[in-house]
Amino acid sequence: MNVTKPTVELWVDDHQEYEPGIVTGHLRHARIPLDPHPGDYLVVGDDEVPPALALVVSRGPEGTTRLRILPGSADSHEEFGSRRGRLAS
Repeated sequence: MNVTKPTVELWVDDHQEYEPGIVTGHLRHARIPLDPHPGDYLVVGDDEVPPALALVVSRGPEGTTRLRILPGSADSHEEFGSRRGRLAS
């Protein structure tokens, strides 16, 4: 069985909380072209922790995103396998 490991799509510093449970990311730190919208899920991380799944809470016109990082590994969530397309066109 071939299992794909989650790959970080957006680099975030999980220690920089915007408010409790919410971190800020910016699309300039995307590892692949992204066009996320509120309600989408992204795989996020940094160089110190394993990738995690995050819910996009908001996105500003300049590319700033607010994300709620879900506990556990990215692929432990049902949403990981059912995410809609989020690649930039």
